[in-house]
Amino acid sequence: MKRKEFCSLGIMSGTSIDGLDFSLIKSDGVKNVKIIKNKYYKFGRNIRNEIINLIEIFSLEKKFIRNEKFYEIDLKFINFVIRKIANFLSELKGKEKKIDLIGFHGNTIIHSPKNNISVQLGNPEILAKKIKIPVVANFRNKDIEYLGEGAPLVPVYHKAIFSKTGKNIAVVNIGGISNFTFLSGKTYFTASDIGPGNTLIDRVSFLKFRKYFDKNGLLASKGEVNHNLVKNWMKKKLFKKSNPKSFDTKNFKISHFYQKKGVSDLNYLRSLTYLTAKLISKIEIELKKKIDFWIFSGGGVKNLTLMNDIKNLVGNENFFLSDELGFNSLFIESAAFGFISIRTLKRLPSAFPETTGCKKKNVCGEIFNP
Repeated sequence: MKRKEFCSLGIMSGTSIDGLDFSLIKSDGVKNVKIIKNKYYKFGRNIRNEIINLIEIFSLEKKFIRNEKFYEIDLKFINFVIRKIANFLSELKGKEKKIDLIGFHGNTIIHSPKNNISVQLGNPEILAKKIKIPVVANFRNKDIEYLGEGAPLVPVYHKAIFSKTGKNIAVVNIGGISNFTFLSGKTYFTASDIGPGNTLIDRVSFLKFRKYFDKNGLLASKGEVNHNLVKNWMKKKLFKKSNPKSFDTKNFKISHFYQKKGVSDLNYLRSLTYLTAKLISKIEIELKKKIDFWIFSGGGVKNLTLMNDIKNLVGNENFFLSDELGFNSLFIESAAFGFISIRTLKRLPSAFPETTGCKKKNVCGEIFNP
């Protein structure tokens, strides 16, 4: 019997805070996935800076309270989302226009499982009423209630699209934060956040070179790795946490990864790039299992210096971008939240003890009807 399929629009705003990723998919929420259309919408400078400033403000607060400033930016953000959805829908043709639901993951303002909180920007109730399509949102809260980390949630999607070979596969996403899913055979999987992905690289690129990111890793390629600096960073307690673990960008403040006296700006950036690669390369050691294939996705795959570092460190020829397997590496997460929203509709779990450390598997997300 064929499982019922739904068309879902996954919308994701990641920790890099550069824009919105849209992925329209058709899926049964189990193993069949068809990507219909992907599109990226860049944030304007003003809204990007307002979100960054809001995150900085709340990172300094001991207790999160939605204040007037939060609601002001939240409204600006959701209106931006609504405009881009209208643009996206206007480009669809025929049956593509029949969207059953939206999986909406707004921009994370604070993620702190130990304090039982994960807050994303963007009011899903307003979105559902304006667009007149059911919206699934607040994906992380139920898992945190079950004492999970609330992240990563994408592994259930990785399993659906990549576990058909029966091999040992590491699927690594490099966004602001890096995370991995380990697939073994056709059923077993485990996952965890790893550490900084692009977040430290992006911050230093801006602070030292007034660039929002290191395009293609070109700046870092001009520097040299200071191995003593990287070795000291690797000793930090937060990297010693056992899997599964989750991180917020506020865990990686520049002040905690200081620029040692005598280290040039280029060498500093080069060393932070190498740190991200070094942490990713340790997955095999932590798992104590041989990895047959490495698959990479996320904005970090565009950083050629970073990707060369990872390839050299893992020493494995079976090294692929998800693009080579038919899934655009820049839209894995947005497609994943479209997929997870279908699972929410069907009351299927998307978080598991093996992936988030929760006490029991749980259905992620709340449904907001128009």
